[in-house]
Amino acid sequence: MMQNGETAKSVKRHSFLSSWPLRNSLQTWRLTFSKKYKFQFIVLLGSSFLNSVNAQDKKTDSNKIQNWGPPESSPTYIIDGQKIKSESAPPYNHFLNQEYTDDFNRPQDFSDSSGPGYVYTGFKPLLFPQRPWYEWRINDSLLKKESLFYRKLFQENLFIFDDSASKFHATLDPLFNFQFSIDRSDSNKKYYQNTRGVLIQGNIGDKFAFSSIFWENQEDYPTYLKNFVNEYYVVPGNGRTKSFGTSGFDYSMSEAYLSFSPSSHFNFQGGYGKNFIGDGYRSLLLSDNSFAYPYIRITTNFWHIQYTNLYTEFIDPFADPAIVTNVEGLFQRKAGAFQYLSWDIIPQVEWGFFQGMIWTAGDQYNHMSFNVNYFDPVIGVNSLVYGLGNSTNVLLGSTLKYKITRNFMAYGQLVVGDFPQSGNMQSIYNQTGYQAGVKYYNQYGEVQLEYNQVRPYTYSNSDSLQSYSHYDQALGDPLGANFKELIAIVNLRYRHFSIHFQVNHALEGLDSTHTNYGNNIFLPLPNNNANVTMLQGIKSTLNYMDVHISYLLNPHTNMNLTIGVSRRTLTNSLNNQPAMTLFYFGFRTSIENMYVDF
Repeated sequence: MMQNGETAKSVKRHSFLSSWPLRNSLQTWRLTFSKKYKFQFIVLLGSSFLNSVNAQDKKTDSNKIQNWGPPESSPTYIIDGQKIKSESAPPYNHFLNQEYTDDFNRPQDFSDSSGPGYVYTGFKPLLFPQRPWYEWRINDSLLKKESLFYRKLFQENLFIFDDSASKFHATLDPLFNFQFSIDRSDSNKKYYQNTRGVLIQGNIGDKFAFSSIFWENQEDYPTYLKNFVNEYYVVPGNGRTKSFGTSGFDYSMSEAYLSFSPSSHFNFQGGYGKNFIGDGYRSLLLSDNSFAYPYIRITTNFWHIQYTNLYTEFIDPFADPAIVTNVEGLFQRKAGAFQYLSWDIIPQVEWGFFQGMIWTAGDQYNHMSFNVNYFDPVIGVNSLVYGLGNSTNVLLGSTLKYKITRNFMAYGQLVVGDFPQSGNMQSIYNQTGYQAGVKYYNQYGEVQLEYNQVRPYTYSNSDSLQSYSHYDQALGDPLGANFKELIAIVNLRYRHFSIHFQVNHALEGLDSTHTNYGNNIFLPLPNNNANVTMLQGIKSTLNYMDVHISYLLNPHTNMNLTIGVSRRTLTNSLNNQPAMTLFYFGFRTSIENMYVDF
């Protein structure tokens, strides 16, 4: 607890070691480790790691087994409890759309879960060879009997490019979302979405894979989404906008990556896109809620472990006062470094460890000044050296997935932004959140129930430029912090038809005009840290429901016809949010998650 008259700024933010009984000796060790032994430790650990990998490679070669990565001899992959053989091709990034890829998350064959071709699902996009699960549900013997028009519309990529030596393969497909909707709760206002784009992906030999995506959009929104755009000058899940017509917006987005797999244990990737950590609908550690960003991703697989290093560059559009007046100005850049270790303890249990750090990388003129120490590849080192309450924004976390049966699994997450001082659980430094969920699968689809809770100020920082965000959007849950959220999802499938039903119920403590209660992660930490409680502030109730029926046309881009209805209400003492009852119809290719349930 702070003494009377003290402020948050006058007290040095603590690392989690400072609350331990032997904090003085531990802090002395930490400084000594940082200055004297850090380099030697990393070299020693790296040497041990390479020796382990080499030993595993020798064992793999002797047994003629491929554990993961670009196969030399069509390894077996396990999807839906069945062994499937893949063509020789490097791993591709699979689309993030959860309705599209949820089959990967279903409980797999326990006896083979750490064997050849096991797919770790904790870090997404998933890396998987060129031919995904849905192609194996198509009878190849029937493809040649159908007309060219039928195959291109329903079964194949639009354009396929192959060289005679089979060393180059590429596909090109159109992307689009033509949607019309009407809000029956808001004077029958009509809205539209007009999205056109292109997807190119392919591989060069058995070590390189590539992809490039571009969208151009014109869209009008229901009132609550239009209010979001007018407040933050960005579209949810996208970037900056321009006005279009009388009330619409014009914006574009692109993504791309180049993937290199030199061996069965390593994948190196550079690109511009999104990432997601966890097995739930939400991620409290790193989600795909925000705009795309440049990144470098290094994935290592050995024994029962997958280890991922992710280095990113984020943007804060409000760093320059010119942006507030909706005039193009200087965007403030910030950097991120993330490590995620996924350990298959036993065939039924996958345990993950997470460390994330964000720091301001540019000065007021955007001159970059990277500290090389921030790029430590070893998980946990930065939190030991800099602490959780330093000027950098460091988060720690953990994930757990338990495959109870072949049809049922439980999962969860824990995120820690800081630890409370002196055991005071009402302190502003008690910055924690957790997730708990269950999923049930069968041949007709899946049922999911998930609970998320995050304490106030968990993703905030004393420097607002180092909030856990990108392009004025949260890198975690879109609700920010200071909320409790329950989500129920039912997906049913029969042949080409699917039904999606989703219900969200959330309690939030919103900020007032003059007081930061911990919901808005873009605001700096306040000076007063006494008696911080869950849902403090303007208590609000958010209810969101969506049900839609889809008919799948072509699985390569999830091309589908969809008709549905969404209902949203936000109630509090201010009553400044109108209800929405939206009926919509769309013809679209759904490969991204666009979160509008906030």
